[in-house]
Amino acid sequence: MNIYHKLSTNDLKDVFSKITSKKVAVIGDFCLDAYWFINSSFNALSLETGLPVNHVEKQNYFPGGAANIVNNLKSLGVGNVDVYGVIGNDPFGNELSRQLNQINCNTKNLLIQNVDWNTHTYSKPVLNGNEINRMDFGVNNSLLNDTEDKLIHALKKNINDYDLVIINQQITKGLHQNSFPKNLQEVIDANNVDFISDCRNKEVEYSNTFLKTNIHEAIQKGLFIEGDSVQPIIQKKIDEGFYKKIVISQESKGCLVFSEKEIIQIPVPRNVKPKDTVGGGDSLLTGISIGLISGCDMIQSTLIGCLSAFVTIQKPFQTGTVNPDEIMLSLKQIINQ
Repeated sequence: MNIYHKLSTNDLKDVFSKITSKKVAVIGDFCLDAYWFINSSFNALSLETGLPVNHVEKQNYFPGGAANIVNNLKSLGVGNVDVYGVIGNDPFGNELSRQLNQINCNTKNLLIQNVDWNTHTYSKPVLNGNEINRMDFGVNNSLLNDTEDKLIHALKKNINDYDLVIINQQITKGLHQNSFPKNLQEVIDANNVDFISDCRNKEVEYSNTFLKTNIHEAIQKGLFIEGDSVQPIIQKKIDEGFYKKIVISQESKGCLVFSEKEIIQIPVPRNVKPKDTVGGGDSLLTGISIGLISGCDMIQSTLIGCLSAFVTIQKPFQTGTVNPDEIMLSLKQIINQ
């Protein structure tokens, strides 16, 4: 049986109905994705340097990283979303803050650090329909003790308001440095609220959480050894309570779900070549999250996540989001095929 039959359109309607009253916190690396479209027919030299000039005729900006998770949560209909992160006192930070406020998020705890912090920004020039060398900002930030203290204090104060807390980590010199991981782990352990974590670096792990990761990160973390059985390794992590349940994205091969004593393979919804994989992992995480807060089991939650990611990666040159109608349509297409 097609495993997507474990999720019905009525199940999805129930999920989308329930999440309107839910409250989720997202804590992590808030980024901005900048797409700069270059007109290749424009030829000019700089008067000052004599070097060729790139003429940017169009520019688009999208929330990235933890901000893309927030954007997806709101696009899917989650009623209340609080953000916890850091931006710089710069134009990119202003734009990111503006966009998050525009979708009605609570940005009270999106803190501006005036020194030693540039807003994490991935600038992506696009020439003749192809992305060329990226320019990144904020790759060597330093988190101040005062900034860390304010974030942890705010999270502790509000923690019992949340149905779920999503932890994002993707920048080595981002939020999860110095004593921040230790202090965040103490918050996780001291409360009964569910956390789900998605951490890129192998040095950053949060126990007592649901884990969403990808195959490359799982190998780095020692969870997945190619050619060997992975179940004993991961099952031990679950049995010992380090992780509650684990979802590993295998990209074009779909997802592996480790839940209690079983391992479930979930294929990609349809065999369609992705147009742009940027943001696909964030959409997977978001879909899993809305399933969990609405009472779905881990299999159904991951199916929602896979459908969400499938929609997102069909949208080129943007950090894509997904909405309920798109997920519903994708499920109907799979069920009817």
